Amino acid sequence: MGSAPVIETERLILRPPTKLDLNDWASRIFADPDVIRYMPKRDMTPYQRAERALNVYNKLWAQTPVGGWVVFSKSEEQLIGSCEIDSLDETGEFELGYAFCKVSWGKGIATEAARAVVRFGFETAKLERIMAVVVPENIASWRVLEHLGFVYEKKANFYGFDDVAYYVIWRDQLKYYDSFYRVHNNKLSQV
Repeated sequence: MGSAPVIETERLILRPPTKLDLNDWASRIFADPDVIRYMPKRDMTPYQRAERALNVYNKLWAQTPVGGWVVFSKSEEQLIGSCEIDSLDETGEFELGYAFCKVSWGKGIATEAARAVVRFGFETAKLERIMAVVVPENIASWRVLEHLGFVYEKKANFYGFDDVAYYVIWRDQLKYYDSFYRVHNNKLSQV
């Protein structure tokens, strides 16, 4: 249904993942206990988790107008994270999710990538509303959401976590801050 474009921001390239990304994705994200601390628990190796994420992203792009991207730093040209809008079968909602390696923490990278993905969801995929859930102890993650304009709505139970914070943003609430953003419908040659 949807196509998986490349998104460019001031410091980042977001592109659809391929099998060639699995080793880096596994080692930089899924093998780090600090990075996955607030993610759903899975009885899988880091590589299997990366393969699962790749398959989920491919399925999303085939069936919905949204999906997921791996995120690269333009300056270092290395995989530093992933960001997605997932379609939840149980509720029909669209959920923002992201994970970044520790070297990118505290630099506004998650906010920059998430802003681009949410903007894609509203402008290109024509979504009206996007939600996100955060474990309350994950202060950095809920700060990302609040920087984007997400609003806390309620406590909820998702992914085996009790009382996660449930946030929502509507199309007219996204804060752009004149940020650089470009969607490339063809792959970029340098990535």
